[in-house]
Amino acid sequence: MSAYWCVIIGIIFFILPWLYIPTKGDKYLVGYGFSGGIIFIALQFVTAVMMKKLAASPYDTSLFGIMMNIITIFPQILAREMVRQYSFAGAYKTLRYKRVAIVAITVIFCLIEINFGSLLTTKTVKDLSIYTIQTVAPIITRNILMSVLVFYGGVLPSVVYIGIIQLFEKCFPVLPALSWLIEGSIGIAFPVIYGTFVVDHVFAGSSHEITDRKSDIKYLVSLLLATAFVWFNVGVFPVYPSVILTGSMEPLIMPGDVVLVQKIEKEEQINTLTVGEIISFKRGNITITHRIKKVLKDKAGNISFETKGDNNSAADENKVEPNDVKGIVIKVVPKIGLPALILREQDKIPEGVVDKK
Repeated sequence: MSAYWCVIIGIIFFILPWLYIPTKGDKYLVGYGFSGGIIFIALQFVTAVMMKKLAASPYDTSLFGIMMNIITIFPQILAREMVRQYSFAGAYKTLRYKRVAIVAITVIFCLIEINFGSLLTTKTVKDLSIYTIQTVAPIITRNILMSVLVFYGGVLPSVVYIGIIQLFEKCFPVLPALSWLIEGSIGIAFPVIYGTFVVDHVFAGSSHEITDRKSDIKYLVSLLLATAFVWFNVGVFPVYPSVILTGSMEPLIMPGDVVLVQKIEKEEQINTLTVGEIISFKRGNITITHRIKKVLKDKAGNISFETKGDNNSAADENKVEPNDVKGIVIKVVPKIGLPALILREQDKIPEGVVDKK
Protein backbone atom coordinates (compact mmCIF):
# COMPACT_ATOMS: atom_id res chain seq x y z
CA MET A 1 0.00 0.00 0.00
CA SER A 2 2.89 2.40 0.76
CA ALA A 3 4.14 1.83 -2.78
CA TYR A 4 0.76 2.93 -4.11
CA TRP A 5 0.97 6.22 -2.22
CA CYS A 6 4.56 6.72 -3.35
CA VAL A 7 3.42 6.36 -6.97
CA ILE A 8 0.81 9.09 -6.43
CA ILE A 9 3.46 11.34 -4.86
CA GLY A 10 5.80 10.71 -7.80
CA ILE A 11 3.12 11.49 -10.39
CA ILE A 12 2.16 14.79 -8.76
CA PHE A 13 5.74 15.82 -8.04
CA PHE A 14 7.49 14.77 -11.25
CA ILE A 15 4.89 14.38 -14.02
CA LEU A 16 1.99 16.78 -13.54
CA PRO A 17 2.52 20.51 -14.22
CA TRP A 18 3.27 22.60 -11.16
CA LEU A 19 0.30 24.53 -9.79
CA TYR A 20 0.05 26.85 -6.81
CA ILE A 21 -2.67 28.79 -5.01
CA PRO A 22 -2.11 32.57 -5.38
CA THR A 23 -3.46 33.55 -1.97
CA LYS A 24 -2.25 35.95 0.68
CA GLY A 25 -1.33 33.05 2.86
CA ASP A 26 1.85 32.68 4.83
CA LYS A 27 4.00 29.95 3.31
CA TYR A 28 5.56 29.33 6.70
CA LEU A 29 2.58 27.84 8.50
CA VAL A 30 4.52 24.72 9.46
CA GLY A 31 4.80 26.06 13.00
CA TYR A 32 1.03 26.28 13.20
CA GLY A 33 0.72 22.69 12.00
CA PHE A 34 3.26 21.54 14.57
CA SER A 35 1.77 23.46 17.50
CA GLY A 36 -1.77 22.40 16.53
CA GLY A 37 -0.85 18.73 16.56
CA ILE A 38 0.89 19.04 19.93
CA ILE A 39 -2.02 20.93 21.50
CA PHE A 40 -4.55 18.39 20.21
CA ILE A 41 -2.55 15.49 21.66
CA ALA A 42 -2.13 17.35 24.95
CA LEU A 43 -5.87 17.99 25.24
CA GLN A 44 -6.65 14.31 24.83
CA PHE A 45 -3.78 13.00 26.94
CA VAL A 46 -4.14 15.42 29.86
CA THR A 47 -7.88 14.77 29.98
CA ALA A 48 -7.23 11.02 29.99
CA VAL A 49 -4.61 11.35 32.76
CA MET A 50 -6.94 13.41 34.95
CA MET A 51 -9.75 10.90 34.44
CA LYS A 52 -7.39 7.91 34.77
CA LYS A 53 -8.55 6.71 31.36
CA LEU A 54 -5.33 5.42 29.82
CA ALA A 55 -4.88 2.12 28.07
CA ALA A 56 -2.05 0.18 26.45
CA SER A 57 -1.60 0.84 22.76
CA PRO A 58 -3.01 -1.85 20.43
CA TYR A 59 -0.18 -1.16 17.96
CA ASP A 60 3.32 -2.59 17.82
CA THR A 61 5.49 -0.08 19.71
CA SER A 62 8.77 -1.93 19.35
CA LEU A 63 11.55 -0.20 17.42
CA PHE A 64 10.71 -2.25 14.34
CA GLY A 65 6.99 -1.56 14.79
CA ILE A 66 7.56 2.19 15.09
CA MET A 67 9.67 2.19 11.92
CA MET A 68 6.95 0.27 10.05
CA ASN A 69 4.30 2.67 11.33
CA ILE A 70 6.30 5.64 10.07
CA ILE A 71 6.77 3.99 6.68
CA THR A 72 3.04 3.29 6.52
CA ILE A 73 1.75 6.63 7.86
CA PHE A 74 3.69 9.33 6.07
CA PRO A 75 3.42 8.26 2.40
CA GLN A 76 -0.36 8.07 2.79
CA ILE A 77 -0.61 11.45 4.53
CA LEU A 78 1.76 13.15 2.09
CA ALA A 79 -0.03 11.72 -0.97
CA ARG A 80 -3.46 12.72 0.33
CA GLU A 81 -2.44 16.27 1.16
CA MET A 82 -0.61 16.67 -2.15
CA VAL A 83 -3.82 15.61 -3.92
CA ARG A 84 -5.74 18.10 -1.80
CA GLN A 85 -3.33 20.93 -2.64
CA TYR A 86 -3.25 20.07 -6.35
CA SER A 87 -7.06 19.91 -6.47
CA PHE A 88 -7.30 23.30 -4.75
CA ALA A 89 -4.75 24.83 -7.11
CA GLY A 90 -6.46 23.39 -10.18
CA ALA A 91 -9.86 24.68 -9.05
CA TYR A 92 -8.40 28.08 -8.25
CA LYS A 93 -6.80 28.34 -11.68
CA THR A 94 -9.61 27.03 -13.91
CA LEU A 95 -12.98 27.50 -12.19
CA ARG A 96 -15.05 30.64 -11.80
CA TYR A 97 -16.45 29.87 -8.36
CA LYS A 98 -13.13 29.02 -6.77
CA ARG A 99 -14.05 28.92 -3.11
CA VAL A 100 -17.23 26.94 -3.76
CA ALA A 101 -15.08 24.37 -5.57
CA ILE A 102 -12.63 24.26 -2.66
CA VAL A 103 -15.49 23.63 -0.24
CA ALA A 104 -16.76 20.86 -2.53
CA ILE A 105 -13.30 19.27 -2.66
CA THR A 106 -13.13 19.33 1.14
CA VAL A 107 -16.53 17.63 1.30
CA ILE A 108 -15.26 14.92 -1.07
CA PHE A 109 -12.25 14.32 1.19
CA CYS A 110 -14.64 13.97 4.15
CA LEU A 111 -16.83 11.49 2.27
CA ILE A 112 -13.81 9.40 1.27
CA GLU A 113 -12.71 9.15 4.91
CA ILE A 114 -16.12 8.26 6.39
CA ASN A 115 -16.74 4.53 6.73
CA PHE A 116 -20.26 4.26 5.34
CA GLY A 117 -20.28 0.52 6.03
CA SER A 118 -20.10 1.20 9.77
CA LEU A 119 -22.58 4.04 9.39
CA LEU A 120 -25.15 1.81 7.71
CA THR A 121 -24.83 -0.87 10.41
CA THR A 122 -26.08 1.49 13.12
CA LYS A 123 -29.48 0.16 14.19
CA THR A 124 -30.77 2.79 16.62
CA VAL A 125 -30.89 6.57 16.86
CA LYS A 126 -28.53 6.32 19.82
CA ASP A 127 -25.93 4.33 17.85
CA LEU A 128 -26.21 6.74 14.93
CA SER A 129 -25.79 9.75 17.23
CA ILE A 130 -22.76 8.23 18.93
CA TYR A 131 -21.12 7.36 15.60
CA THR A 132 -21.82 10.86 14.29
CA ILE A 133 -20.38 12.63 17.34
CA GLN A 134 -17.40 10.33 17.83
CA THR A 135 -16.41 9.75 14.21
CA VAL A 136 -18.24 11.65 11.46
CA ALA A 137 -18.23 15.18 12.94
CA PRO A 138 -14.50 15.04 13.91
CA ILE A 139 -13.67 13.86 10.36
CA ILE A 140 -15.49 16.91 8.97
CA THR A 141 -13.86 19.45 11.30
CA ARG A 142 -10.42 17.85 10.89
CA ASN A 143 -10.67 18.09 7.11
CA ILE A 144 -11.78 21.70 7.35
CA LEU A 145 -8.67 22.53 9.41
CA MET A 146 -6.40 20.60 7.04
CA SER A 147 -7.93 22.38 4.05
CA VAL A 148 -7.26 25.72 5.75
CA LEU A 149 -3.63 24.76 6.34
CA VAL A 150 -3.20 23.55 2.73
CA PHE A 151 -5.00 26.53 1.19
CA TYR A 152 -2.97 29.14 3.06
CA GLY A 153 0.31 27.33 3.71
CA GLY A 154 0.69 24.47 1.25
CA VAL A 155 1.10 20.76 1.85
CA LEU A 156 3.69 20.74 4.62
CA PRO A 157 1.68 22.38 7.48
CA SER A 158 -1.17 19.91 7.02
CA VAL A 159 1.20 16.95 6.79
CA VAL A 160 2.98 18.04 9.98
CA TYR A 161 -0.33 18.53 11.85
CA ILE A 162 -1.94 15.20 11.05
CA GLY A 163 1.41 13.38 10.98
CA ILE A 164 2.20 14.30 14.59
CA ILE A 165 -1.23 13.12 15.74
CA GLN A 166 -1.14 9.82 13.88
CA LEU A 167 2.48 9.15 14.82
CA PHE A 168 1.54 9.59 18.48
CA GLU A 169 -1.45 7.26 18.10
CA LYS A 170 0.58 4.54 16.37
CA CYS A 171 3.87 4.79 18.27
CA PHE A 172 3.17 5.82 21.88
CA PRO A 173 2.85 2.83 24.24
CA VAL A 174 0.00 4.33 26.31
CA LEU A 175 -3.01 6.06 24.73
CA PRO A 176 -6.10 7.92 25.96
CA ALA A 177 -9.16 5.67 26.33
CA LEU A 178 -11.78 8.41 26.48
CA SER A 179 -15.53 7.96 26.16
CA TRP A 180 -17.20 8.68 22.84
CA LEU A 181 -18.63 11.96 24.13
CA ILE A 182 -15.30 13.35 25.35
CA GLU A 183 -13.37 12.13 22.32
CA GLY A 184 -15.99 13.64 20.03
CA SER A 185 -16.09 16.95 21.90
CA ILE A 186 -12.34 17.44 21.56
CA GLY A 187 -12.31 16.21 17.98
CA ILE A 188 -15.05 18.66 16.99
CA ALA A 189 -14.18 21.74 19.01
CA PHE A 190 -10.40 21.97 18.60
CA PRO A 191 -10.13 21.98 14.78
CA VAL A 192 -12.83 24.66 14.54
CA ILE A 193 -11.18 26.94 17.09
CA TYR A 194 -7.66 26.36 15.80
CA GLY A 195 -8.68 26.75 12.15
CA THR A 196 -10.26 30.13 12.95
CA PHE A 197 -7.08 31.08 14.79
CA VAL A 198 -4.91 30.20 11.77
CA VAL A 199 -7.11 32.14 9.32
CA ASP A 200 -7.05 35.19 11.56
CA HIS A 201 -3.25 35.12 11.75
CA VAL A 202 -2.85 34.67 8.01
CA PHE A 203 -4.50 38.03 7.42
CA ALA A 204 -2.88 39.83 10.34
CA GLY A 205 -0.02 41.97 8.99
CA SER A 206 2.98 43.25 10.87
CA SER A 207 1.35 46.67 11.16
CA HIS A 208 -1.37 45.22 13.34
CA GLU A 209 0.68 43.98 16.28
CA ILE A 210 -1.83 45.18 18.86
CA THR A 211 -4.63 43.44 16.99
CA ASP A 212 -2.48 40.33 16.80
CA ARG A 213 -2.01 40.34 20.57
CA LYS A 214 -5.73 40.73 21.10
CA SER A 215 -6.40 37.89 18.67
CA ASP A 216 -3.85 35.68 20.42
CA ILE A 217 -5.55 36.35 23.75
CA LYS A 218 -9.02 35.84 22.29
CA TYR A 219 -8.25 32.47 20.74
CA LEU A 220 -6.19 31.32 23.69
CA VAL A 221 -9.13 32.13 25.97
CA SER A 222 -11.50 30.32 23.57
CA LEU A 223 -9.27 27.25 23.59
CA LEU A 224 -8.95 27.30 27.37
CA LEU A 225 -12.70 27.72 27.80
CA ALA A 226 -13.38 24.83 25.43
CA THR A 227 -10.89 22.68 27.35
CA ALA A 228 -12.38 23.72 30.68
CA PHE A 229 -15.87 22.89 29.40
CA VAL A 230 -14.79 19.38 28.43
CA TRP A 231 -13.04 18.86 31.76
CA PHE A 232 -16.08 20.18 33.64
CA ASN A 233 -18.35 17.70 31.87
CA VAL A 234 -16.10 14.73 32.55
CA GLY A 235 -15.69 15.48 36.25
CA VAL A 236 -12.20 16.91 36.52
CA PHE A 237 -13.31 19.78 38.76
CA PRO A 238 -14.81 19.54 42.30
CA VAL A 239 -18.27 20.20 40.83
CA TYR A 240 -19.52 18.28 37.78
CA PRO A 241 -22.83 17.93 35.88
CA SER A 242 -24.99 14.82 35.67
CA VAL A 243 -28.04 14.34 33.44
CA ILE A 244 -31.17 12.90 35.07
CA LEU A 245 -32.77 10.23 32.89
CA THR A 246 -35.71 9.01 34.99
CA GLY A 247 -38.62 10.52 36.91
CA SER A 248 -37.79 9.01 40.31
CA MET A 249 -37.07 12.48 41.80
CA GLU A 250 -40.08 14.32 40.35
CA PRO A 251 -41.30 16.99 40.77
CA LEU A 252 -38.07 18.50 42.14
CA ILE A 253 -35.87 16.97 39.42
CA MET A 254 -37.43 16.07 36.07
CA PRO A 255 -36.06 13.82 33.29
CA GLY A 256 -33.73 15.94 31.14
CA ASP A 257 -32.70 18.19 34.03
CA VAL A 258 -29.01 18.51 34.87
CA VAL A 259 -27.85 18.41 38.48
CA LEU A 260 -24.60 19.93 39.63
CA VAL A 261 -22.85 17.51 41.96
CA GLN A 262 -20.19 18.47 44.47
CA LYS A 263 -17.67 15.64 44.73
CA ILE A 264 -17.11 13.74 47.95
CA GLU A 265 -13.50 12.65 48.10
CA LYS A 266 -12.75 12.37 51.84
CA GLU A 267 -14.16 10.16 54.59
CA GLU A 268 -14.86 13.22 56.73
CA GLN A 269 -17.33 14.47 54.12
CA ILE A 270 -19.26 11.19 54.27
CA ASN A 271 -19.72 11.60 58.01
CA THR A 272 -21.34 15.01 57.54
CA LEU A 273 -24.14 13.72 55.27
CA THR A 274 -27.58 14.06 56.84
CA VAL A 275 -31.16 12.97 56.23
CA GLY A 276 -32.83 15.01 53.48
CA GLU A 277 -29.72 15.64 51.38
CA ILE A 278 -29.75 14.45 47.77
CA ILE A 279 -26.74 12.37 46.85
CA SER A 280 -25.39 10.90 43.63
CA PHE A 281 -24.13 7.33 43.97
CA LYS A 282 -23.08 4.36 41.85
CA ARG A 283 -24.98 1.11 41.56
CA GLY A 284 -22.99 -1.10 39.25
CA ASN A 285 -22.35 0.94 36.10
CA ILE A 286 -25.29 3.27 36.70
CA THR A 287 -25.37 6.59 38.51
CA ILE A 288 -28.43 7.23 40.70
CA THR A 289 -29.55 10.48 42.29
CA HIS A 290 -31.82 9.97 45.32
CA ARG A 291 -32.52 11.55 48.71
CA ILE A 292 -31.13 10.21 51.98
CA LYS A 293 -34.00 8.85 54.16
CA LYS A 294 -31.94 7.33 56.97
CA VAL A 295 -28.33 7.38 58.11
CA LEU A 296 -27.52 3.88 59.38
CA LYS A 297 -24.72 2.80 61.71
CA ASP A 298 -23.76 -0.73 62.66
CA LYS A 299 -22.27 -1.80 65.98
CA ALA A 300 -18.76 -1.05 64.72
CA GLY A 301 -19.78 2.50 63.81
CA ASN A 302 -19.71 1.97 60.03
CA ILE A 303 -22.06 4.28 58.13
CA SER A 304 -24.43 3.43 55.31
CA PHE A 305 -27.46 5.19 53.87
CA GLU A 306 -31.04 4.33 53.06
CA THR A 307 -32.14 6.31 50.00
CA LYS A 308 -35.40 6.93 48.18
CA GLY A 309 -36.56 8.78 45.10
CA ASP A 310 -39.11 11.47 45.96
CA ASN A 311 -41.45 10.03 43.33
CA ASN A 312 -41.01 6.41 44.42
CA SER A 313 -43.41 4.57 46.71
CA ALA A 314 -40.67 2.68 48.56
CA ALA A 315 -37.08 3.14 49.60
CA ASP A 316 -34.29 1.61 47.55
CA GLU A 317 -33.79 -2.03 48.55
CA ASN A 318 -30.00 -1.89 48.70
CA LYS A 319 -28.24 0.37 51.16
CA VAL A 320 -25.66 2.84 49.85
CA GLU A 321 -22.13 2.26 51.12
CA PRO A 322 -19.69 5.18 51.59
CA ASN A 323 -17.52 4.03 48.68
CA ASP A 324 -20.52 4.26 46.35
CA VAL A 325 -21.28 7.90 47.13
CA LYS A 326 -19.94 10.27 44.46
CA GLY A 327 -21.26 13.61 45.63
CA ILE A 328 -24.02 15.89 46.90
CA VAL A 329 -26.47 17.61 44.59
CA ILE A 330 -26.11 21.37 45.05
CA LYS A 331 -28.07 22.74 42.09
CA VAL A 332 -30.70 21.70 39.57
CA VAL A 333 -30.57 23.20 36.05
CA PRO A 334 -33.87 22.46 34.25
CA LYS A 335 -34.11 20.80 30.83
CA ILE A 336 -30.64 21.45 29.41
CA GLY A 337 -29.90 17.71 29.40
CA LEU A 338 -32.83 16.77 27.17
CA PRO A 339 -30.58 15.84 24.19
CA ALA A 340 -28.96 13.17 26.35
CA LEU A 341 -32.31 11.40 26.69
CA ILE A 342 -32.12 10.60 22.97
CA LEU A 343 -28.65 9.13 23.29
CA ARG A 344 -29.05 7.06 26.44
CA GLU A 345 -31.40 4.23 27.26
CA GLN A 346 -33.72 4.84 30.19
CA ASP A 347 -34.74 1.26 30.94
CA LYS A 348 -31.54 0.16 32.66
CA ILE A 349 -32.56 0.56 36.29
CA PRO A 350 -30.24 -1.37 38.65
CA GLU A 351 -31.63 -4.19 40.76
CA GLY A 352 -32.96 -2.97 44.10
CA VAL A 353 -33.82 0.56 42.94
CA VAL A 354 -37.52 1.37 42.60
CA ASP A 355 -38.05 3.84 39.78
CA LYS A 356 -41.85 3.95 39.51
CA LYS A 357 -44.74 4.30 41.90
